[in-house]
Amino acid sequence: MKCDVRIGGLLGWRCAALAAVLLLAGCAIHPVPEDVTGVTTYEIARQIRCETREAAKDRVLTEIRSLAMGSPYQAGDLRAQQLLARYDGDGEDISTFRPGLFAGPDYARVRDYLTMIYSTAVAYSFDLTGDETNNLGTTVDLLGPWASKFTLGITADANRERQNERVFTLTDTLGGLLMNLSTPQHGVPYCGNAQLVSANYIYPIAGKIGVDKTVRTFFELNSFTTLASTDGGSKSGNVAQTSPTFTDKLTFTTTLDFMGTPKVTFTPAGKRFQFMDASLTGTLKRMDTHKVYVALALQPPGVVSATSLRNYLFPTPAISTFSGPTGSRTTATLVGNSVIARAHTDAIGLAVAAVDQMRSREIQIIPAQ
Repeated sequence: MKCDVRIGGLLGWRCAALAAVLLLAGCAIHPVPEDVTGVTTYEIARQIRCETREAAKDRVLTEIRSLAMGSPYQAGDLRAQQLLARYDGDGEDISTFRPGLFAGPDYARVRDYLTMIYSTAVAYSFDLTGDETNNLGTTVDLLGPWASKFTLGITADANRERQNERVFTLTDTLGGLLMNLSTPQHGVPYCGNAQLVSANYIYPIAGKIGVDKTVRTFFELNSFTTLASTDGGSKSGNVAQTSPTFTDKLTFTTTLDFMGTPKVTFTPAGKRFQFMDASLTGTLKRMDTHKVYVALALQPPGVVSATSLRNYLFPTPAISTFSGPTGSRTTATLVGNSVIARAHTDAIGLAVAAVDQMRSREIQIIPAQ
């Protein structure tokens, strides 16, 4: 942007100031999240994985704590109290915990439930869109050498818009997150304190997005209700034929607008074309739309574990048990309607299918005219 200082020193200074603000505020050729959040795409994915790990850790410790504290009808469990003292707070890292630490036939249901947590799969699908608009406009009014007060107005505009959409999908198991993400990366734990961030109300994707609520609700529904499958299994009349899934879709939109309109008015004198007034309009608009789909799915034998625990907590009939494959499988590439991902367990395949199902609902088909 160039301002003609010959039309007046004040307007030239204002033009230069406005141009500097617009250049500093945006003008990205390839809009990406770090332009406004200061956090790269890799860091966003890393933070959300670590947030999910903390949610899984909290779920495991919640179960241990409930056993350790007991109830008015049952004394606290000694083994649970020992493990709670070992892993709660600033104790030993959760990566060394295993469901098998509750050994013996008396803890069979506890092991089943904790194994269900560890085998649960999570799929995260990201859709990060950045849209930037930079508009510049000028207006100059000329007063001519004629008797009537007729002015000649000259305008010019330069409008530019860039958009980038970044889409990708990640998969994990909660057990994998708990056991493997304490490994140092270049001397720093993958899920260290730097990745456990607080909520960011201006750019939510750069902070804590509330995965803990998703994880807690998923296990509450599976533990205390009969959460049915949403991937077509219930059509056969047996809700336990496929594993229950649960999906949250989070959409965060942040829009920044900046507009400046400096104007200078001149006092005409003389008998030739002269400047009457001149102005410059500058607009910067940046809109970031970030979508995150978080899906959780039980490994199919996990339905047995959930049913067993419900029978333990509530001695009433529940859904029939799952009788199918063990869930082990070789890594496969899953190609859905809107998601492509790799899965090495049945639960991951189900979680990816749940994300794909949610995303497919947003596809609009417009028939040809």
